[in-house]
Amino acid sequence: MRNRNNTIAYIIFGLIAIGVLASLLTNPTAFLVPLLVFGAIFLLYRFPPNTWNRQNRTPPPRGSSRFAKGKRKNATFRVIPGSKDKQQDDPPKYH
Repeated sequence: MRNRNNTIAYIIFGLIAIGVLASLLTNPTAFLVPLLVFGAIFLLYRFPPNTWNRQNRTPPPRGSSRFAKGKRKNATFRVIPGSKDKQQDDPPKYH
């Protein structure tokens, strides 16, 4: 059973290849536009525009990083007293 599915897949892929080659030989410009679009998208993916001017950038000064001043002090947490009722056993007021 597995061999039969493999054979059907090879036949379908072969027919697809024959169809693509036949349409390429009869109308090659139909493949030119999508090929150019996908090529441009691939080039923009590989080389994004924000990396084009790397040689003009200057490195940041050494002492300007936010961690240069030392370790940050941990914040102390406080409980702010609320204005809710103190009884927890009562059903909510919207019932």
